[in-house]
Amino acid sequence: MSMPETNRRKSLDAIRVYAPSRGNLAVKSEALPYTRVAEPVPAEPRRRPQLVPAAPAKRRRTLLETLREYKALPKTAAVVMVLAVAFALIVTISGFNTISAAQKEINALNKRVAEMENVVERTNVEYLFSIDIGSAHDAANAAGMAYPGSGNIGD
Repeated sequence: MSMPETNRRKSLDAIRVYAPSRGNLAVKSEALPYTRVAEPVPAEPRRRPQLVPAAPAKRRRTLLETLREYKALPKTAAVVMVLAVAFALIVTISGFNTISAAQKEINALNKRVAEMENVVERTNVEYLFSIDIGSAHDAANAAGMAYPGSGNIGD
């Protein structure tokens, strides 16, 4: 008792689960005595993926080549030169500022030295022209000067 092929196909379609494939047939042998159990299909052995030769690597362009391509080299060079000149001016001005501050300190010290020299000179002059009492007494006696007597005082 064999079932016709069309009926058999319908019965298999009725019991499929999920998407149709050979491995997901649900077969109930009691409900369908004439169907045979689907044998699992052996899985294909895994193959190693074939290596595809890589495309030749592009050579990286240098910054100079990129600038030439966009014709930005003259503009970039001009900006760099302006920045270099500005940097040189800043360095020069800061150098002059440092020199000016040092010169100011030197001038202040020179002024103090001149003041001290003046003080020393005045002290020397005072010393040379100073007379002590003993030498003044001796000079007066040598000149014939004497102490005034009572008759010479208070006229």
